[in-house]
Amino acid sequence: MFDGNQLNSIGFRFVMDNIELLTPYGEELARHPHFYGQDEKNALKDEQRNIAELMDEVGKDPDGINELMRLLMPIKDIRRSVESLNLRTLTEVELFEIKRFLLQLELIAPKMRGIGEKLNGIDIKAMPKALDLTDPDGTRSPSFYVSDRLSEKLGRIRRERREVDDRMKKDGATDELMACRTQLAAQEEEENARVRADMCDSLKAYRDDMMSNIRSIGRLDFALGKARLALKYNAVIPNVGGERFVIEDMTNPRFSSMLREKGRSFVPVSLELSRGSVVVTGANMGGKSIAIKTLALNTMLAMCGFAVFAGNAEIPMLDDVFILSEDREDAMSGLSSFGGEMKAFDDMLRGTEGKRNVLVLLDEFARGTNPHEGAAIVRAAATLFNNRGSYAVIATHFDGVAKLAIRHYQVAGLRNADVGVLRSKIGSGGADMLAEFMDYGLYEVDPSEEPPRDAVTIIHALGVCDEFTELIDIET
Repeated sequence: MFDGNQLNSIGFRFVMDNIELLTPYGEELARHPHFYGQDEKNALKDEQRNIAELMDEVGKDPDGINELMRLLMPIKDIRRSVESLNLRTLTEVELFEIKRFLLQLELIAPKMRGIGEKLNGIDIKAMPKALDLTDPDGTRSPSFYVSDRLSEKLGRIRRERREVDDRMKKDGATDELMACRTQLAAQEEEENARVRADMCDSLKAYRDDMMSNIRSIGRLDFALGKARLALKYNAVIPNVGGERFVIEDMTNPRFSSMLREKGRSFVPVSLELSRGSVVVTGANMGGKSIAIKTLALNTMLAMCGFAVFAGNAEIPMLDDVFILSEDREDAMSGLSSFGGEMKAFDDMLRGTEGKRNVLVLLDEFARGTNPHEGAAIVRAAATLFNNRGSYAVIATHFDGVAKLAIRHYQVAGLRNADVGVLRSKIGSGGADMLAEFMDYGLYEVDPSEEPPRDAVTIIHALGVCDEFTELIDIET
């Protein structure tokens, strides 16, 4: 699974940060999104159906959804108080928070009658009997006070205390009155605590129902956030659980945002994976890493119950997704970057041994050693994944790897660029003009085709000294 740096690098954190969530319960689900495993296909399908229904509801009844969102916003986190009902007497502040929650349920539940029937695992119900316990006077006001109605003794003590207060205002705070008031205050607190204990004892019967409502509110909030995010980015619900692994016209919101700031646009990526090694080749700066990270992002989103940023997607149920890239957190002090990469690769291999339904993404694997050894290492990795029959995508610029691929995709890069025109543009606009001529699209090519030679093209376009360029021998 991905570490924190990699989740940020592929754009997963960017997506999480762009979900509009309204409750602490939804926010917690987003902080720890669930990766649905092989035996959770039905649960994943339920989540997908919820998102699809909510996307439809946002389109059909935006005012109703906005009102529901407004009612979710005041929800506070009362889980600790609810869980403590079995352990201790709650404070007045905690009982106030529970009452506010129960009052909000009274408003939310009617709004859910139409929507809730279409959703799976989300059932928000009003709890009037529990509310009556915290509001014996039936005022339904958003405040909490231990009512005299709950204890004649408490009512009598409060009346006596008020009488003493009146006498103190009239006659002054004598020692006798002060002592009497202190005694009454202690008696009031003792009786108040007893009444609160009785109230908490009665509320215990509703503890499970409150926790069920809390879980449903969290799921609703998170699913609604996913639905609204999908509509914002024109994302689609992937078909998960079949045999095909195809994602067409993938995009990545994080990279799209970064490119927009530079006046450029993201080129959609399409990939079809087969069991074994799929190799992506292309020159440095050609977009291989972005393609790998875009695949990583959308696969992770699909397996976490999100819509994906693509035109269409079919993804098998996966046991796990791994990526090895320069963004990996290497906590192994004393190891070189290459050593750390190989140790992480070994851990991944041992952890996935015998598992076919895993996706392994290698971004410029073994680049930390010399090209001759690096190419041999990557060829060995391609052969291993072919033998295992798991899904693997290897982005590399090493020669000889693509010949081992089940499928071979290539970033066209500068292959079709006119060097003369490119050199002229760079002369007037600088090296940044290279991006305008770069074709970042992925194209499936024959496995026998070697990586493009964009490095030499770039050298010529930049007008590097002819004395040097004439000495470059690619065949050596």
